[in-house]
Amino acid sequence: MLVMLDRLKRHLEDLQLKVTDVGFVRVSAQWKHHNHITLNNCLYYFVEGEGSIQIRDQIFSPLPGQLFLLPAGAMISFSTAANNPFRQYYCHFNAFVGSMPLFQLIDSPLFLQIQDKAKLERLFKKLHRTFKSGDLLAILSVKAIMYELLGFIWMEEKEALKLTTTSFGQRWNDILQYIEEHLMEPISIEHVARHFNYSPKYFFRYFKMTFGVTPHQYIIKLKMERAKQLLLTTDWQVSYIANRVGMERTSFSRFFQKYTNMSPRQFQSSKELN
Repeated sequence: MLVMLDRLKRHLEDLQLKVTDVGFVRVSAQWKHHNHITLNNCLYYFVEGEGSIQIRDQIFSPLPGQLFLLPAGAMISFSTAANNPFRQYYCHFNAFVGSMPLFQLIDSPLFLQIQDKAKLERLFKKLHRTFKSGDLLAILSVKAIMYELLGFIWMEEKEALKLTTTSFGQRWNDILQYIEEHLMEPISIEHVARHFNYSPKYFFRYFKMTFGVTPHQYIIKLKMERAKQLLLTTDWQVSYIANRVGMERTSFSRFFQKYTNMSPRQFQSSKELN
């Protein structure tokens, strides 16, 4: 369970977002589509109106105050009542961990009943206003607001976030879990690749294409994060911590310095200043 939560946190830590469109509309009476595949992830927050929306094999009749997440690549159908069309906020966005679509790694609730509706509407309005401003630095603010928006809606049902069960995403989550379970060992890329029946060359190329870093860089990052935790929470010697993360003392110190711009001893001493 803890391993799963750590991996969920790591996926969210490495999350890269890009908003492609945002707005507030009253849809036309002809708002209808059948078996449409979404190119981007979509958020629909319904303020009023009637109709239906189907995401994959789940059918909903949205009510005011309800928010829906449509993952990119999902088959959807939707329509609205001609005499009472929807009025809604919407946001289209891309979400990736490396080059892997976020929702191929994690499962998020497709439907959320929002409790603090006023706050959600404020965030949508702020996102819309900033996205449309055209200001040079607005792109930075848009990203920040989008992170805040997703954080807010997932806090409503944070226990529902989990690692995906799709075969493609599960395969990568299994690989990452295997790496984490053997992190305290001098793990090699060749060993990981062969454990999952890949050639080392293919595994190296595919891993980098998927996560944007080499397997070695990913493993070093995990080892350094584990070492930082041990340095701050224990009084262990640096040589012992290096051994605990499966590294020789000299190479551990070199990588740690490169990763944090501090020596392990300097980092360990910093906890006394907090």
